Amino acid sequence: MKKLFLGLIIASFIAFGVNCGICVASADNFNIKTFDADYELGRDNEGRSLLKATWRITADFPPNQNHGIAPTFVKSYDGHSTNFILESVTDENGNALKYKWKDDELRIGDKDTYVEGKKTYIIKYSQRDVTKYYSDTKRDEFYWDVIGNEWRVPISNSRINIRLSGDIAAARQSAPNCYKGSHGSTTRCDFIDDKNDIKFLGGVLSRGEGVTIALGFKSGTFTPYQKTLAEQLFENWLFLQILVSIPGIIIIIWLSISYYASIGRKSELNPITPEYIPPKNTSIKVSANILRRHDTLKGSTMAAQILDFAVRHYIKIYETGKSKILRTMHYEIEVTRDPQDLLDEEKEVLSDMFNGLLPKVGDKLKLEKLQNNLSYTRRTFDDESNLSNLMEGKYDLREYNQTHGDAFKKRSKILLIIGIILLSPIILFASAMSFGMSKKKVLTDKGLALRRYLAGLKMYIEVAETERLKMLQSPEGADKVKVDTNDEKQLVKLYERVLPYAVLFGSEKEWTKQLGKYYEQVGSNPDWYYGQGTFNAAAFASGMSGLSTVASNVSSFSSSDGGSGGGGFTGGGGGGGGGGGW
Repeated sequence: MKKLFLGLIIASFIAFGVNCGICVASADNFNIKTFDADYELGRDNEGRSLLKATWRITADFPPNQNHGIAPTFVKSYDGHSTNFILESVTDENGNALKYKWKDDELRIGDKDTYVEGKKTYIIKYSQRDVTKYYSDTKRDEFYWDVIGNEWRVPISNSRINIRLSGDIAAARQSAPNCYKGSHGSTTRCDFIDDKNDIKFLGGVLSRGEGVTIALGFKSGTFTPYQKTLAEQLFENWLFLQILVSIPGIIIIIWLSISYYASIGRKSELNPITPEYIPPKNTSIKVSANILRRHDTLKGSTMAAQILDFAVRHYIKIYETGKSKILRTMHYEIEVTRDPQDLLDEEKEVLSDMFNGLLPKVGDKLKLEKLQNNLSYTRRTFDDESNLSNLMEGKYDLREYNQTHGDAFKKRSKILLIIGIILLSPIILFASAMSFGMSKKKVLTDKGLALRRYLAGLKMYIEVAETERLKMLQSPEGADKVKVDTNDEKQLVKLYERVLPYAVLFGSEKEWTKQLGKYYEQVGSNPDWYYGQGTFNAAAFASGMSGLSTVASNVSSFSSSDGGSGGGGFTGGGGGGGGGGGW
């Protein structure tokens, strides 16, 4: 039955995929009856080539499928812009038609209206600098894809007319050349050459086929493309930005390093000595904030906080079974001690979990109910801002530091001047970044002491067990914590108390392994945890990670050789493009 059900699902997806493919392709399921492309080639006041184009396209649409046609245009030639200007889009009666651009695709029609039957579109546009000197033919050439070979619909009849202004017709050299077919085709097409007026007969074109023509002119007929002053300035600016980018990135990295060193007072951190118990009157959330901002926080703050409540006997944790699908353990907590004497941020954690109210002794909660719970997530939105206010106010752990602020403001001003002179976005960004850093709070002496203490606790947690025992037995260790290293019961209590911090430091697996050995030696399990088998903090931390996560195209190809000498091919010139329906 399961195999049959799975087979039906797979078959449905396959069918859906096939149908979608048909849906996508259906927009091009029509044909163009006639494509008349009329071009006028001349020169502007500077002698640069100027092309004026009029396309008259008659398409035949099926019902309830298309809003109109969507031709695409290539607006560059030989690596430079052709200053493409769309002049008008009308029907055969001169009525303006709606259109919108999507990149280089011109979508003609109304998105709320379908077209049906024959529909004529007249598109007028102009381009500049459409000719080029070719060294192999020693001529200026108009080598142009007059109908691009990226049309996705068939064309029943195509005709192209090229009119030359009188002042350039006399400069023509050699007969015209015309190529039709798919990209790279050298199949010739017929033409009628009337000197100033040349008609090319493209005829029938299948999908992906186009027409390319080549006209040769005496060298110097057209003024070669020259960059405008604006283009030259832009290129020079762009080159300068490339040169500045590497120093700019280095400056940003340096600012970041110096910023974190400054707000964390890194130069004052040493010496660090081992610490053996959690810091007094400090919550897991405050410790996690210090670690996240100034050092490394590897574990789940939520998992560590719940464990901290448990080992301090504010709650008990119960295993309630495994998920049938993911096989992850589920947990329930029970409040066993009045939380009124907890710190403010600790009360907020519990009230967020218990529908916004501080729980009472005996209240229970299945933790999986908080996962993907939008109400719970909304209740935690202000937790970090509230914690920051406590750390900067009541707890006196951070404050605005004038020396820090002045240093980063000075850097910001220097970078601002450099950025303006070089017109460099990356340097200006670094300036804004430095100014923002000047406003950030710095650790107070009390905050620095807490950071140093946590570093010492991490040092103790991460060493091997034999080294930990030596630390506890040392004179310094004996002064800090009164514990008999030969008494496993005392070691169990010490290890339990430090367990939440082992989770924060990402050492819960090693810590739990050693704690489990001590439980075996004393023949007991934790009195704050009830379940099957020995408690496994690593699995619990993994289960909490989900909970903490909740909280917290048209190408422009131009040939390098000329086409007027007979060596051209379809798609080898400028212009081109294609299109279909939409």
